[in-house]
Amino acid sequence: MELTKIQVEKICKKLGEPLTSFLFLAKGNHNSNYVVNTPKNKYVLRIENNLQFKNLKKEYDLLNSLKSGIGPHAYLFDNSHKIMRNNYLVEEFIQGKHPTDKANDNFVKAMAVWFKNLHIIKTSKAPACSRKGYYSLSCAVRPYYNNFRKYNHAISENLREEIREVFCKALKFCRTNDKLFSGQKGFSLLHKDPSKDNILMHNNKVRLIDWEFATYGVSEWDLVYFLQSYKFKKHHEKLFLKTYGYPQNRNTRKRLEMISLLNLCGGIGYSVWRLALLEQGKINKGEKKEITARLRQDTRLLKAIIDRLEK
Repeated sequence: MELTKIQVEKICKKLGEPLTSFLFLAKGNHNSNYVVNTPKNKYVLRIENNLQFKNLKKEYDLLNSLKSGIGPHAYLFDNSHKIMRNNYLVEEFIQGKHPTDKANDNFVKAMAVWFKNLHIIKTSKAPACSRKGYYSLSCAVRPYYNNFRKYNHAISENLREEIREVFCKALKFCRTNDKLFSGQKGFSLLHKDPSKDNILMHNNKVRLIDWEFATYGVSEWDLVYFLQSYKFKKHHEKLFLKTYGYPQNRNTRKRLEMISLLNLCGGIGYSVWRLALLEQGKINKGEKKEITARLRQDTRLLKAIIDRLEK
C-alpha cells in the first residue's frame, strides 16, 4: 500500500505530536517500515502487508512487557482501520549500526550477555509441540517436512530427491531423540530472528528490533540461530557459549545439534514454500537465485549435522 502524508499526520495526532517528515525505511515479508519524525521524537511505523501474518498486536504487547534496554518501546497499536486498511504499530526508533560480517570478541560477549538477560524471562506454560510434559522434537520437525512435501513441485527432481533423503534422516533423529528436552523446567522468551539486520549496536550496547516472531521456548533456538547466522570460528563460538553460561557436556552439545537440525529443516521448508510462491507469481522472480542458493546451502549444512550425528 502507498502511505500518504495525511495518514501519517493522523497517526502523529494520536501520539500528540505534529509531523515533521517521514520516509520509507525497509520492507520485509510481513511488514513495511517507515521512519516518522516529529519535533521531539523519531519513531518507526510498522504496517502489516501480509494478510496471512497478523503479528503486530502480539509484538506490541510483548514490547511493552520487556524491561528497558532489550528492545524498542512500543507506543501505539491500531487495528481500527480508520486511518488505513492495514493494522499498524508505532515504536521507538533505535539509534545504532548493524554489526559487520567480521565478528570480534566484544561483539560476541555483548550478544551473549544480551541473550542471557532475555532468556531470564520465563514462563511455565509449555510451548507448541509439547506433549506428555516435554518438548517433542518429532512434533517440532513435522510442519517443516509437511511444507517440503506440499510445495516440492517447485524444485527440480534431483534436488527434490536429495532433500527428501536428508529430511527422512532428520525425521529419524528427531524420533530417536524426541525426549531430549524432557527435563526442561520453564521456557525462555526467545527473539527467534536475531539476524544481523535485527541487531543494532550503539555505545557498545546491544538492542534488537523486529519482534514479530518472538515466543517462549527452549533457549537453544536463539543461540543456534545466532551462531548459524554468523558462522563463527570455534574460538568465538566457545567464547559466546562460555559468556552466556551455557554448560559444555555431551548432552548439551546434542541439544544444540538437534536444534540446529530443526532450524535448518525449517529453513528448507520455508525456501521451498517461497519457490512455490514464486512459481505462482506471488513474489518477484528475481528472488529465485537467492532462494535456491539458500536452499542448497541449508541442505548441505543439514547433511553435515546428520553426518556428525551418525558417527
